[in-house]
Amino acid sequence: MASHRNINSPSGTKTRTLLPIVTQIALASPETWVNVGHMELNEPGLENSRVKLERFGETHREPLRETTAVEYMWQSMPAIQRGAGFDAYFDHALRQTECGEMVAFAILDPTDHDRFVGVTAFLEPRRIHRRVKLGYTWIAPHLRGKGVYAAVQSLLIQRALDWGARRLSWHIEASNERAVRAIEALGAVKEGVLRQRLRYSDGEWADIVVLSMLREEAKEAVRNLNARLAELDA
Repeated sequence: MASHRNINSPSGTKTRTLLPIVTQIALASPETWVNVGHMELNEPGLENSRVKLERFGETHREPLRETTAVEYMWQSMPAIQRGAGFDAYFDHALRQTECGEMVAFAILDPTDHDRFVGVTAFLEPRRIHRRVKLGYTWIAPHLRGKGVYAAVQSLLIQRALDWGARRLSWHIEASNERAVRAIEALGAVKEGVLRQRLRYSDGEWADIVVLSMLREEAKEAVRNLNARLAELDA
């Protein structure tokens, strides 16, 4: 039998029953849980003056293989059950995309004939809870420190808002202090550390820092990012 949680006042005032989630879904109008945003996460059109985000797929296997992202994978990717080679991880990403657990993008450089220069992704999107993670971002070394990261995050955060997200989060390895500071600089709030949350591909267990933005904070982050990019373009 489905469990109910009752919130009772000892003084005999009104009580409230939280319905099982299935009942909540059944009673909700489609607009409240299916079409909370007007755009899907994977729709085209993610582009600005610095980057273009293209849906990640088989055509990106060889371009990715030729980059230093392979080294990054061993340091920052969680262990998976189907091997530890490049192709195993690439195939895993495609499977995650197919089942809806990941919405991955190739990062292209529009100033260099749409050259492949990185990857990024939405992770574990949950439409009914209006939350999504951002992560697995790797940018080619020659573009770091040139506004590309800010350009990518601006596009992702805005798309999450258009999708209807109320909560955006990042899960970052605690030892990657530079990445944690970069996310905090966007305006994200550090919520805490999940100790030994993941085992990485190199066998090490990692503590994970959880950072997040709520909807209004994310809107402010986009405004700040776009202002920063406008200054760089001036």
